Amino acid sequence: MPLPPDTVGLLEGLTTTRAIRRYGDEPVPEEALRAILFAATRAPSGSNRQPFRFLVLTSGPKAQEAKKIIAGGARRIWGGKRSADQYEQGSGAVADSPKARMARTMQEFVDTFERVPVLILPCLVRYRDPTPSEGASVYPGCQNLLLAARALGYGGVFTGFNFAVDAELRALLDVPDNTFIAGTITLGRPVGHQGPVRRRPMPELVYSESWGEPAPWAVDPPGTAFTSAGPPRSAMRREE
Repeated sequence: MPLPPDTVGLLEGLTTTRAIRRYGDEPVPEEALRAILFAATRAPSGSNRQPFRFLVLTSGPKAQEAKKIIAGGARRIWGGKRSADQYEQGSGAVADSPKARMARTMQEFVDTFERVPVLILPCLVRYRDPTPSEGASVYPGCQNLLLAARALGYGGVFTGFNFAVDAELRALLDVPDNTFIAGTITLGRPVGHQGPVRRRPMPELVYSESWGEPAPWAVDPPGTAFTSAGPPRSAMRREE
């Protein structure tokens, strides 16, 4: 069976794929999952060892339990971040501010986490002791996965909520000890729209010849929208 046609071109997908945290209730068809995961498995890895594995959880008993377990971790993590980053102070107290909108989106996401249509755990089967660069053999597959979902009209987001409940997930899903659960990806039909994403201007991010020297050709396309990096400073500093 051939792959389905894309709904967007490659460059458009790369520049408009943003974090999607709100999903409709409809399931993701197996045909779409097949295409999305095929793209994920085509990602590069060191020496082409292909140590990545993708544990896909939809509606079965273990899937439902895994979603419940991660939901608990997600609420604890977001609760701590919401307090530490003072999401309800400063501009967060203004209902239509970006900070307040982000807080509402995140709260809804963790409150309804058990209902996400698809939960995917990208994993790395370790063949040596952990190294700083080992993520290079699993995280490109995660990006491929999210881009493929975008190409087919779906959306997702990568989080680390699984790290708070690693032991429970391993016990439930029989994940071997030598396998690193590298993150949590949720997928579904977006409620709302995709990008374009907002990032810092290219001259702040792309250097030429030496550190901090902007490349003269690094000019953003007309109409590009920007945002500052965040959060590089404490919430209190940001509100000054």
